[in-house]
Amino acid sequence: MQNYVANKDSMHAALDSFPDGNKQDVKVVGYDGKDFEYCPYTETSKEYDQTRAPLGLDIAFGNMVLNSKPINQQDLLDLGCGTGTFLAETVKKLGSCTGLEYNDGMLEQAHKNVPGIKLLQGSGDALPFEDGSFDVVTINQVVHHFPNDDGFAFLKRCVKEVARVLRPGGCVIISTSAPEQQRDGFWWLSLFPESSKAICSRFPPIDMFVLLLQEAGLNVGANGVTLPTRTLMAEHNYLNKYKRDVLKMAKDPAYRAGDSSWAMAEAHGELPAGIAKLEKMNEKERVTFLEEREALRKQCGQATFLCGRK
Repeated sequence: MQNYVANKDSMHAALDSFPDGNKQDVKVVGYDGKDFEYCPYTETSKEYDQTRAPLGLDIAFGNMVLNSKPINQQDLLDLGCGTGTFLAETVKKLGSCTGLEYNDGMLEQAHKNVPGIKLLQGSGDALPFEDGSFDVVTINQVVHHFPNDDGFAFLKRCVKEVARVLRPGGCVIISTSAPEQQRDGFWWLSLFPESSKAICSRFPPIDMFVLLLQEAGLNVGANGVTLPTRTLMAEHNYLNKYKRDVLKMAKDPAYRAGDSSWAMAEAHGELPAGIAKLEKMNEKERVTFLEEREALRKQCGQATFLCGRK
């Protein structure tokens, strides 16, 4: 299988173009006393599932069936399983499913959503599993919640841990966003310039991510990088909950709970000013604003899927 070749020079250039968001982030203390979280998921987890739906199930299952082992005999770990919506789909097809989650609130919701599945609390850089425990590891929109200091050192440790717990022939399937996708793919982020910079800095450039996978001994094939067109939120909620009324969506805490970039805006104190910008627009201006932002989203998408195979 042909390897995806990461360009080290372009990776370093991309990395240098985004500031260190840790300098500005308002931290949330986790169960283990560490303070690298910025989204208060203990609270927002209660409404998270109102707007979200698993993205890229076709990509994930498609990569799983490429293993020589039948999918119904494979063991899966969902790292950063959140409220368990992805696990609720995989449990229908896999031999066994395990979820690992850092946040208390997310873990509580997961126990309600996928009762009977093995769920553990832990951190991605120190997986509590033996070598070669899983055929599949999935990581869905999680890595931007890792600390990004020291050149994404936490992510590097996580990738090595994932490679360790994978069996030969197994794969890791990662949903993330390129920094530019985060910046341009979400209609609201232009309202919060400082928050936008901070959250974009938490997403590793795709070339860098691919290089980390390769350095950990995982093969990223020619089809190992995929860009789906759907939004991360469930499509019927992303714009249609209030019939594309951006002001009503921005003012709704339940809508904002569906994406952590709103939490970054709130943590930076930019949320009221951003909403005020929308209030100052007339209805026609708000429609034009959304159309322009949506045109950008359709060009770049909101997510990138990576697959590395051992």
